[in-house]
Parts: sequence; structure tokens; C-alpha cells
Amino acid sequence: MTTLVIGGGWSGLAAAVTLCQQGKSVHVLESAKQLGGRARNVQWQDKTIDNGQHLMIGAYTEMLNIMSIIGVDPKLAFDRQTVELSIIDDVYPTLKLSGNNWLPWPLSLAWSLIRSAGLKGLLHVHQLQRDINTCLSRDDISVSEWLLNNNQSDRLIKQLWEPLCLATLNTPIHEASAHVLAKVIQDSLGQGKDAADLLIPKQPLGDVLPQLAADYINNNGGKISLQTRVTDIVVEQNKVSGVKTHDDELIAANNIIVATGPQHANQLLAPYTAIETPEFYPIATVYLQYPDNCRLAKAMLGMSGSISQWIFDRSQQHPGLMAVVISGPGKHEQMTNNELAERVSEEVNRYCPELPADAIDSLVIREKRATFACTVGIEQRRSKSDTNVEGLWLAGDYVANSYPATLEGAIRNGKNCALIVVNS
Repeated sequence: MTTLVIGGGWSGLAAAVTLCQQGKSVHVLESAKQLGGRARNVQWQDKTIDNGQHLMIGAYTEMLNIMSIIGVDPKLAFDRQTVELSIIDDVYPTLKLSGNNWLPWPLSLAWSLIRSAGLKGLLHVHQLQRDINTCLSRDDISVSEWLLNNNQSDRLIKQLWEPLCLATLNTPIHEASAHVLAKVIQDSLGQGKDAADLLIPKQPLGDVLPQLAADYINNNGGKISLQTRVTDIVVEQNKVSGVKTHDDELIAANNIIVATGPQHANQLLAPYTAIETPEFYPIATVYLQYPDNCRLAKAMLGMSGSISQWIFDRSQQHPGLMAVVISGPGKHEQMTNNELAERVSEEVNRYCPELPADAIDSLVIREKRATFACTVGIEQRRSKSDTNVEGLWLAGDYVANSYPATLEGAIRNGKNCALIVVNS
């Protein structure tokens, strides 16, 4: 009998692709009119852009693996670059983390830190890295407490750790889990040069995975139904037998994978099992269109001491297009879209004077519930893939793993859940 996958985001698609690869019958049910979840395509004027800017790195091994299965050539999909981060501040000199110099990894990173933050800055960073295993072996604390315990300077906290924490955990450092940030640092900067590589998309993400995943599923005996909202999971004698949809259709199944966000999953699971609904934090992406000849010196730049946090040059997709990301809660949430676009445009011109003072056009995309808040103790609160109902399984980025709410974590959970179903 067919396995139903509720939710056509990256986690649900990874589960469906894995099931098809294992020769299983699968049917994906997606309530929206397109696949991709929070990483989907959006039309803006004559452009196809991402619903929000995503940061991907070489450590995203499961993402790259699932892409190879469905026929995505990573060399065509991404511009893979050695990590080179410059974080510009309103007070301190620019801080640089770069693997692009004559020294081998990780000495190349160390040299760039010495040049921009001095030997003392390098020693502080090294002290934090040495403490990762100790941090992971103890009870979780906040990132800010972990940084203070390891004597991190005000400059490094403001210009390095806080921007990285917001970019990866989407949670302010005084609330964020030190365990999760430590694991992120360990699996990226701590795993060698290739793991830290930046993967810059050459095309909209909806064209990279969702569409080709759909083709793979359809070509391997699977089925996808869009604009199909599941209203109820049917359980008989503590075993799933199918689902009911918004138009009262009953679809039979002996396994059901719920790969939605926890807030939606809870509505379906409430009669049978409970998962904790976490707090959510927003992400805003401000697209700025400049003349076609405008470029940044690097693929991305960090900005601290401003509302804007990271700016990405998307000129490989659309010449002159920049994407500015603002992660987590903040005063920008009270601004109108016009006010936010004007403020971001002014900050970009101040931090990147090579760009014009005013953009030709702008678009603000706000995801108010972009990711779950990755707070202290989150590891114990995240659900597991199995439930107390036979044949009912959970995927999605909130299911327990060592990562925050990332595309890599979502794909890992989808794949792992599918393999559990296959072996059950």
C-alpha cells in the first residue's frame, strides 16, 4: 500500500524521493499550489526569485546527495566558493574570515583573523573552538553565556558570533542554544575547507530541488497532488488507515509521514499524539535591484551595527540584484515595507559605497514564522520521527537532529524518516 507524505517542502520531498529510490509507492499531498515550502520560487515583475535568501555550505552533504539522486549537477546549480566572509561594522574595522590565501587550511583562516582582529582575536576564537566538546558534554546554556565564559571580546561578540548565530539559528544570542551553535561551528569551520565552502545558487532554489524532485517522484511510480489540504488522519485500533482531504476524499495508506511545520502537524496529530509547538522567529529578505553593472566585491558581505545583517550578490541570476537578510526579531518588524526598504537601502549604501545611493526597485518578503526559535534546551523538546500510533511518522526540520532549522536538517529528517518506514 502507498505511503502518504503530507507536505511538499524539502523534508517531505526528501522523504518521497528516498521512498521511490527504495521502490516504495508514495503519494505527496501539498496544500499549496507549488512545492518547496519556505524555499520556493516567487515571481517579481519579470524575475523568478527565492521566497527568501538561504545560506548553504559544503557541509550540507545530505542536500547534495539528494540532489545527485534526482539529477541535479551541483556544478551547474551552485557556484562553489572557498569561504570568504567580510563583516563590516559601524565602529570596528572590517573582520575577515578567509580561506583564500597561500596557507593551507585552517592556517588560512587563522592568518585572515590575525590580519583583521590581531593575535588576541585569533586566540579568543581558538579558545571557543577548543571548548566545543566541553560545551556539548554539559547542560545547555545560552550562546551569550558560553561566549562570556570563554572570554570573547565585545568586538568578536558583536562582529562575528552574533551575526553567525542569527544567520544559522535565527535566534538572538541571549536566548540561543550554545549546544546547537557549537555543533554548527564544529560541522562547518571545524570539518575542513570543503565543509566550509559557500554554495551560491546560480538559479532559484525552486528550480534546483522541488521541480526535479517532482519529476523524479512522478517518473518512479509516485504521485503528487497540489492544492490538496489534509484535514484529518484516520486511525483505527491505533493504526493509520488513511487521510481525509478538504474535499472529503478518503485516501488509504498504511504509512503516513507528516512533513509539515510543527504548528500544522499539531492540528493533525492532536487526537492521537502531541508534539510541542515551539516559538517561531521571523526572517525578512529585502531585494534591491540596481543597474545591471552593479556588483559586490564578494558573493556576500556581513553587516553589524545595523538592521541589515547580510547582503548577497544575486547577479548570477539577475544582473544588479542584491538580497539583504534580516534574521530574528527586532525593531524592523514594526516598520512598513517601504520604511524597511528605505532603511536597508541607506545602510547598504553606507556599508557598500560602491553601490548607488538608491536602488531602482525593491521588494520586501517577510516570513513571520520562518523558523522555530532555537533556544536553550531545544534538543530535549524536539520530537522524534516515530509516534505512539502505528504507521504514523514525523519529518520536517523541527524533528530532532543536531542542526537548527536549515534545509540540510529538513532533508536529513525526511530521508531518515523514509528509511525508518522502509525498515519498519
